[in-house]
Amino acid sequence: MKFNKNIVHGILGGHDTNIEIAPYQVNYGDICGAVLIHCRWALTTAHCGTKENYIRVGSKRRLEGPKVKILSHIIHPQYGLQHEFDYDVQLLRFYRSLHFSKLVSAIRLCEGNCGRYVFVSGWGYSEEKGEYNEVLQQIHIKIVPMTICQSYKQSWYNNTLTPRMFCAGGREQDACQGDSGGGAVTSGRLVGLSSFGFGCGRNYPGVYTNISEREIFKWIHYYTGLD
Repeated sequence: MKFNKNIVHGILGGHDTNIEIAPYQVNYGDICGAVLIHCRWALTTAHCGTKENYIRVGSKRRLEGPKVKILSHIIHPQYGLQHEFDYDVQLLRFYRSLHFSKLVSAIRLCEGNCGRYVFVSGWGYSEEKGEYNEVLQQIHIKIVPMTICQSYKQSWYNNTLTPRMFCAGGREQDACQGDSGGGAVTSGRLVGLSSFGFGCGRNYPGVYTNISEREIFKWIHYYTGLD
């Protein structure tokens, strides 16, 4: 994973939740989150790497879900194009199809406007330099307009953000290290993946991969056939 001591991405200000509330949320190699979009496919961020060979499904507890082996990793070919986290997305394909239930199920993709708020979930740190949460956390956070997000005087913001990104949260309500790859959901559909931020819960919003952006959406459809 690409982290420095300040650029981190746990849920700060979140609350314990049950996996039935977010049955699409899975644990990628016990280091990142991921999101089920099909019985054979999940999404996570590209920066979480390709060394992990399993996900865990169906449990709110980080290390208790049964493992499902990954057959292949497919990183977006334009990852890092205009920004270190541009096109920060990868597909995970499983060896076997999952059996869906109230604990394990896919979420549909959002194509278009992501609305004003998103639900974000994960097992990441609840404070900077903290530790993973053992119980799944979730938080409801507000989208930050891109014009505001671009104005922050930090090198990974400061008019460098691309259309493959959107911003949400900030002080006291944020994603943190270990949440990368987890889902940002609006109206029951997946609109983004937790990607990066400057610290946790500072005055900087978190930045999310915008999977509803046309080029990313088309890329996902090309490999999976999903709408």
